[in-house]
Amino acid sequence: MKSIFNKKEIEEECENFFNLYDVTKGRTREMCLAKQIHTHAVAENCFLFAKGEGMNEYDCDMAWVIGELHDFARFGQVIATQSYFSRTEFDHAKLGARILFAHGMITDIIKNYDEVPEEDRLVMEKAVYHHSDFKLPDDLTEREYLFCDLIRQADRTDIFRLNAESGFQTVYGHSEEEIMATDISDAVYDCFINQEMVEFSKVKTLADQHLVGVALVFGLEFPSARKRTIEQGYLKQLLDVTFSASENQEKYLKMKKSVEDFLFEYE
Repeated sequence: MKSIFNKKEIEEECENFFNLYDVTKGRTREMCLAKQIHTHAVAENCFLFAKGEGMNEYDCDMAWVIGELHDFARFGQVIATQSYFSRTEFDHAKLGARILFAHGMITDIIKNYDEVPEEDRLVMEKAVYHHSDFKLPDDLTEREYLFCDLIRQADRTDIFRLNAESGFQTVYGHSEEEIMATDISDAVYDCFINQEMVEFSKVKTLADQHLVGVALVFGLEFPSARKRTIEQGYLKQLLDVTFSASENQEKYLKMKKSVEDFLFEYE
């Protein structure tokens, strides 16, 4: 099926929206700029993973569009909270879906939105709405689930790059030394050993915050997502840390091996 999406125009309209957030200095600016780069990288991942799953031209481009739309409310969150982690009072995925679809901004981004089939309008909305959920709801159609899963895989894969390139100070507001001086919670340790992603409710320390991003690897199901993660090497950079306390370092080395066993068996 041939695509109906004008990707160049959509990307320009997304940039126009991002530029409304005029942040001129400091860590907040760095975080917003990092999220702009992240948005386009996730869109690229969506397209690549869709191709890897054998989708047609229309579906590959729709996956790319979802990637461009997925973090629309992140910029407001960063400015309001100076954090990526304020999930209770500021759910960027749900808010982004409301801004785009309930409030109608989607027609400013996709000029020919009226040509998008009704079913796929709902697919795009649900993909944005659910992209940061720990677990997808059970009532999704097969097509909805596919695109919801795809954006989540694409997002997780680029979070490794985002965190590695941005650095500890920008992402967490603390230095690597400060973070590595804190403890690893037992619940987070258990998730790694069981090769499971970590729910934010289990995060208790600065070290846990870093490790919850690493644990996203356990949610990579598409072969193309695992392959890209290995090829890019950003996860490997995130794993290259040393804890100051010997007992934490001992725990961490077991966690690191669990990640490597999970990921590199697919090479």
